[in-house]
This record gives sequence, C-alpha cells and structure tokens, in this order.
Amino acid sequence: MNPSAAPLVMIVDDSPSNIDILANTLKKQYRLIIAKNGLKAVEFTRKHLPDLILMDVVMPEMDGFQACRYLKSLEETRDIPIIFITAMGETAQKNTGFELGAVDYITRPFHASEVLSRVKTHLSLRRLHLVLAEKNQLIKQALKEKNRQLDVLIGNLPGMVYRCRFNRSWSTEFVSDGCRNLTGLTPAAFLEHPGRHYRLMAFKDEIQTVQQAVDAALGRQKPYEQLYRIKTRSGAEKWVMEQGVGVYGPAGGLIGMEGFISDVTAKQKASLALARENRQLKSKIVEQGRFGDIVGTSAAMQKVYGSILQAAAGEDCVIIYGASGTGKELVAKAIHKNSIRKDKPFVPVNCGAIPEGLFESEFFGHKKGAFSGANVDKKGILDMSDGGTLFLDELGEISLSMQVKLLRVMDGNGFIPVGGTRIKRPDIRFVCATNKDLNQMVRQGKIREDFFFRVHIIPITLPSLKERKEDIPLLIEHFLNSYPRHEGSASVTDEVIARMVEYSWPGNIRQLQNTLYQFLTLGKLEFLDITRMGRQLSGNRSRTGQSLKEAVETFEKQFITQVLNQCRGKKGKAAERLGMDRKTLFRKIKRYKITI
Repeated sequence: MNPSAAPLVMIVDDSPSNIDILANTLKKQYRLIIAKNGLKAVEFTRKHLPDLILMDVVMPEMDGFQACRYLKSLEETRDIPIIFITAMGETAQKNTGFELGAVDYITRPFHASEVLSRVKTHLSLRRLHLVLAEKNQLIKQALKEKNRQLDVLIGNLPGMVYRCRFNRSWSTEFVSDGCRNLTGLTPAAFLEHPGRHYRLMAFKDEIQTVQQAVDAALGRQKPYEQLYRIKTRSGAEKWVMEQGVGVYGPAGGLIGMEGFISDVTAKQKASLALARENRQLKSKIVEQGRFGDIVGTSAAMQKVYGSILQAAAGEDCVIIYGASGTGKELVAKAIHKNSIRKDKPFVPVNCGAIPEGLFESEFFGHKKGAFSGANVDKKGILDMSDGGTLFLDELGEISLSMQVKLLRVMDGNGFIPVGGTRIKRPDIRFVCATNKDLNQMVRQGKIREDFFFRVHIIPITLPSLKERKEDIPLLIEHFLNSYPRHEGSASVTDEVIARMVEYSWPGNIRQLQNTLYQFLTLGKLEFLDITRMGRQLSGNRSRTGQSLKEAVETFEKQFITQVLNQCRGKKGKAAERLGMDRKTLFRKIKRYKITI
C-alpha cells in the first residue's frame, strides 16, 4: 500500500451493471481496476497488487471461490483482503468464502454507503496490518541483532555460561564456549554427559556437597552461590565460583537452572595465603603485644585485633567507632595492610576538613573548564583510591546530599566528575570512622538510613584509654622509642608512669602522647583537661567576661602555640603531635592569627 497515493481497489464481476454501480460508488476516493472473470482477476492481482478486491462469486471460466483459493495460496497476494459479493440468503456461499480467507461479504442488492463503509474499514485494517507487519519485522531484526550480540558477549565472557533442564532427571542443555578455557572441555562434552554440568568437572569428593547446597537453594527458590574445586582436562586444579538461579514454570515447579561459573583460583589462593598470614600474625600479637603500629595486650585490644583480622579477610564496608584519640586511623591502616589490597593505595580523608562547597570536586575530581579556576583535569579522591582502601574519618560530617552520591559509588553505580559526562566505577574498599553516635544521627535526620545501613556492615568499637590502662606502660615505651631524645630530656621514672596510669585520660592515646612529649621537653607532668578547664572558665565567666566557647578557643590558641614552639615551627610535626590534619592546623593558625 502506497501511503502517498489513493488505495487501489479491484472490482471483479461479469455483470456490466454491477461494475458500473461499484465503479461510480468508489471512483471518487479510490483508484480502480476492473476484471470480468476469475482468470483476469488472478492475472491483474499478480501484476498490480491491489490494496483490496471486491469479488463476485459466480463468474465464467474461473469463479470467485477458485480465484480466491489461488490468490491465498501465493505468498505475494495472500494478505490482500477480499470482499465477496453474494446474493441475499446464500449462507452457504458466505461460509465458504470465509473458509477460503475472505474478510467480509456484501449482499446484493447493495447500497453505496454500505460498500464505501466496508471498503474503508478493511482498507484501514489492511493499512494497520501492514504497519504492524513492518514493525514486527523491525523487531525481529533488532531481536536477531541482540541475540547475535548476546552470543558474542557470552562467547567472550571469561567463564562458562550454562543452562540445565529438569525433566525427571537433569541434563545440560547449553554451555558457552568459555568452558574451553575454564575446563579444557568442549561444549559437546557437557551436552553429551548425563546429569548436571559440575558432575563432569568438580572433584568427586565435593560433588555431593555442591549438589546438596544447590538443591537446597532451588527448593527455597533462592539464588545459589558455590565455591569449589575442579580438575581440568589437563589435570590442573582450579577454584571456581558458581552463581545461578532456578527456572520455574507457571505453577511454580522447577524446570531448570541457569548460571555462570568463573575462575577464582588467583583470588582464592590469595585469600588462603592471607588467612595463613593472619593466623601467624594473631599468634605473634600475643607474643609481641602489638598489631603493626597498634600497641596493647589488654583483653579489650585482643578483641579489636580479632575484629581487624575478620574485617581484613573480606571486602565489606567497615565502620570504626571510638572517641577522639583512640587510634581509628591506625585500625583502618591495619585492616588495609592485612587485606588482599595491601599493595594498593590507602587513602585517608578527614571529612570534617573539607568545606561543603568543595566536597564534590575533592571526591569526584573535575574536568578542565568545569568551573572558574579549573584550568586542568583533576583526579578526585575516588580516582586515587581505585583498587585500594578509602578511609573516611569523621563520617558524621558528610552532608545528606553527599551521602546520596557516595552511596551510589558504594553500591557500584559509579560517579561522574564535575563537568564530565562519562561514568567512572572505581574498585574501592570503604573503611569509615566516627566519634559520634550514628544511630542518634539517623533519628535526628542528619544521617540517611540507607547510608547508615550501607556503611554499618562490619562495626569495630575501640575502647577508651581508661578502659585499657594495663596498656599504658607499653604505649609509653612505644612513644619513647619513636621520640628523638637529647641530653636535656627528662627521665620517665616509675613514679611518672604510675601517675600516668592513674589518670583518666579524657583525650585518650593522643593526649597521652602529647603529655609525654611535653614532659620530655619541659620536665613537667601536666594533665590538661579541656572539659574541666572549660567548666572552670565557665564558672568564672562574670570575672573573665568570656563564654565557654571563647574560653575554649583561648585555650586552644595557647595550646597550639605551645606545641608549635616545642616543634620549632614545624607545622607537619606539630599537626602530628596535636593529632589533627595539616589542613585543619593551617586553618586554625590563620583563624587565631598565630605567629611563629
């Protein structure tokens, strides 16, 4: 059907009067062809391919039924709608016409309005049919191309795709070419072997275990995941990870299973080696009283060491809870150094030190020209952490909007650099830390619930120093060994150690370290309690004219100035001794207008 021209209608009748009536009725709206018998109708139809045929039944040489039967037998003409013209009351003729493939009938004597209405209706249906057929053809072509692409994709996957069918017994129905690299066997070997695929590849003593686990998952209509060993055709041993799902019929009955098997030999060997190292490390912890840079033999710290080893063995997100100065970053480093990512970057970030307006650019990076001053492309924190561990300290300082964006990255959905268009999906292990109560922040609406559940997978809580006082002598010894001694340094006597053990240490290990270094430099043991000093200053407010906030800021300025003087103006060393980020120290020096 040509959409730009009027539809072509063919009138087939041996009666001149009928032809005249039909032609006069249709000629204003349609192009016409006239045939006076069935033979001519067949000849003209094959030559001109009309859009619709009005066909009389009784004609010489070849009647309408014969002509219709012949046209419906040809592929190029079978879809042309045929309307028979019959005499009123000839029910048998009507039924015969429909059986042969006619779409309608018009009885004589006919009315012009009825003829026009029926012709118009069936031409509209014909047009819709052609449009639908064209769309179906496009869909078939697209589906064929998608299937081709899928076949290429499946064939190039670094593993084995399979489909098994269950019909009284199991049989392998499909196996991708990836089985050759994985097992050394051809797809035909699996298709010809009775039973499920792993019976041909798994170690004999593991087949029963694998099958029971898979059957249990299929019975619950749950996905299954199995790690087991296989032996290749050459005799080599491999570890594989099989992941799959059951296929169920409309009534819920099991009809098959589909899945993917990948080679995880390298990862499994690394995990086994790491487990051995962790067992050895755990035994050394008890002997040496330390875990890397973490010092302590108390029961509380032994529990922390166990949690570190458990966290290091996996890839899930870790959240470290603890007051300021308890060593959260040391724990994060220990997790990284004892994980399979130990040779990759460890990137620590103090979330509280990044201004809200720069958060997105700092984390996601930006493209040249993304904003004023963006003169070159800049990699963000997530780019720098790719393959390694990202330590997010002071997690509670992250805004709600950034929580949403980080959550997308944690869920594997990636990010787009500021001013960029391409999605990046880095491979990052997230370790977070906070000194705040995240549960309370969720209730207050400061932490998104979905973000909380995403980071709160492996929680580790660090004890305060007053909860592990038996570790204080070890910590003092550790700090003494790392502190540069000179001739005028004060001596740490048993009495000094005893006084330090007795103190409550509200500032925890960081306060212990600073107090010890101050003692070594000045020879005086002073326990500075900011909270208590703040209360004292607040009580004397009428005399001093300062609020608690102003008093704390005054003390903070004096304390930073004192430490800077002790470190002879070296800001990096002072920041380390104060236990704060270098950027934070620079900001406070500028704020308090401290001169060195």
